[in-house]
Amino acid sequence: MLMNITVQTFKTENELDLSIHRWDAVKGQFMPRFKEAGLTRYSCTRVWNRKGQHQLAYVFEYRDKEAMDGCLPIWKDIEIELKQKTENVTIGYRGILIDQYDYT
Repeated sequence: MLMNITVQTFKTENELDLSIHRWDAVKGQFMPRFKEAGLTRYSCTRVWNRKGQHQLAYVFEYRDKEAMDGCLPIWKDIEIELKQKTENVTIGYRGILIDQYDYT
C-alpha cells in the first residue's frame, strides 16, 4: 500500500474553515473517481496540538503506485473546479506502509 500524508497550514481559522467548506462542496463528484482509480482510503484530521497554527492533515492510501499515478489527473481537475485556492502552505509526504495493527 502506498500512502500520501499532506499537511496544510493556513494563516487564519477562517481560511481553514473556508478550505473545508470548498472541499465539502465538490468532494462528492470526485470521490467515486478516486475509488475507481485505486484510492482505498481517505481521511482528514484537524491538527489540534500546534498552538496558534491552523492545520489540516490528510491521509490518502492507494492500492499501489499505479493507483496513485492514476489519481494525479483527478487532483488537477479539482484544482480547476475550485479555481480560487485558499492560501496555505502544503507539504506532502509519500511512503509505503510497513506496519499496521487494526483493533477493529
